[in-house]
Amino acid sequence: FDQIYNSLTNNENLLANNFNDHDRKLTEKGIKEAEKISQYILKKTNSYKIISSSSKRTFQTSNILLQLSSIKQTTEIIEDLYLASDNEIRDIIFSQHIKNENIICIAHNPGIHQLALSLVKKSSIDPKFEKINHKYPTAALAVIKIKDGNWENLYNNQNELIDFITPKDLKY
Repeated sequence: FDQIYNSLTNNENLLANNFNDHDRKLTEKGIKEAEKISQYILKKTNSYKIISSSSKRTFQTSNILLQLSSIKQTTEIIEDLYLASDNEIRDIIFSQHIKNENIICIAHNPGIHQLALSLVKKSSIDPKFEKINHKYPTAALAVIKIKDGNWENLYNNQNELIDFITPKDLKY
């Protein structure tokens, strides 16, 4: 409990001349990647709150997670998550937290990448941190344990990077 599952919306999306960025949809590849990451999340937890950017592709990603889940759940769409900075995302997560609940935040780069880097202890350099430090690819998932289960620790870098997964890491 008290973990953040940060998922980057999948940039494998369709862009037609008459659509703006906010209205882009996931491609078939993007849907498959969202399914892989969703399956991984559901193997790790069944207790969570989902918050998502208002973009079409993040909404699609959250719906894929909901469709695969056996638990009746909803997604809270937060307009301010669309292209938000790391500090804006952090404030939104803090305002949404409930004690002993995991939060799945579906948002966009570069904010979600910078947030993941800023939340994690730098002294615990390990392969996961090096991987996330190098790149936060589309449909990636960072699992971050909040120190002592205290959500105020979102505002320091003493939290633990539990896992960093990309769709390519998953075999299902």
